[in-house]
Amino acid sequence: MKRLYSALILISAMILIFSTPLTVQAPATALTQDSVARPACDSSLSFGGDSGHTHEEGCDGKVHKPRGTFYKDNSKSKQVRYGPKLKYQVEYLRQCEPALMEKLGCDANPDPPCSDGSYPVVRLIYAINGPRKGQLVGTSSYCSVEPKLEVPGAEQDIAKITPERFRRLPILASAIISQPEGFSLRNGHAHMYAESRRQNFEVTLFDQHVRIRAIPTSYGWNYGDGTAQRLSFPGQSVINRGFDEATTTSHVYQETGDFKVGLSTRFRGEYSTENGPWIPIPGVANVPSDPITMSVWRTKKILVAENCNQNNDAPGCKSIFQE
Repeated sequence: MKRLYSALILISAMILIFSTPLTVQAPATALTQDSVARPACDSSLSFGGDSGHTHEEGCDGKVHKPRGTFYKDNSKSKQVRYGPKLKYQVEYLRQCEPALMEKLGCDANPDPPCSDGSYPVVRLIYAINGPRKGQLVGTSSYCSVEPKLEVPGAEQDIAKITPERFRRLPILASAIISQPEGFSLRNGHAHMYAESRRQNFEVTLFDQHVRIRAIPTSYGWNYGDGTAQRLSFPGQSVINRGFDEATTTSHVYQETGDFKVGLSTRFRGEYSTENGPWIPIPGVANVPSDPITMSVWRTKKILVAENCNQNNDAPGCKSIFQE
């Protein structure tokens, strides 16, 4: 009987031990900022950004099933244009209302509704083309009345021609023309001028048609004898002119020899996107020309009294090109 009584007491003690929660003393650790900020074993909700979901985080630090607080209203989605070619996709997210919880399988938004009793709508704008293609370019929210639809930064999406792109265009250089060709006399007026014209180009940027024009504005001459000048006009052809007659673009060489004549034409640019107004391009493009060689000869004066028809060997009667 005593043995049976002792066994019953032992069994009761074991039941009492296993039915009582055990408390284990954890070793002391330094508290970090995260551990201080987080409540002890309380789940928390966090908003999931543009996806329109909240995420429940449990005490174990794991994120459990997402709970949708927004749903996409496909009936309102649309495309809008800015200018002839720029396109944008407008999408609408509606906050989940209690009446739609079972129908849409989402959870009511914990935030309070609008003051008029409606639920907020989030409007998202995506660029379909242009320099921001595929990017989210605008977000806004409203209650019952949708505000005017404006695409942030749409003006900047219009195709523009930068100075760098303008300088990469195949702009033709001016041609250097001399009269007579490549020849002058020392202390005479060597007549040279530039043959240039306005040039037009067409390019496509971000699906937009852009017209460009390059306009010559000034001409930088390097005469090869250590002198140079820049003129605002190209000059022109002058016929029946002697070396003693100056022109607006002539140059006087004081020494004989062969000289490399260089020219750089400065172009300004304008562009028009989709037949819009012409807009000036900042900066200029300097386009060098192929140089030419100017041969400068000396002159010699001789007084003669003989008739070359009677004496071909008289001074000044032989051609300078004959041996």
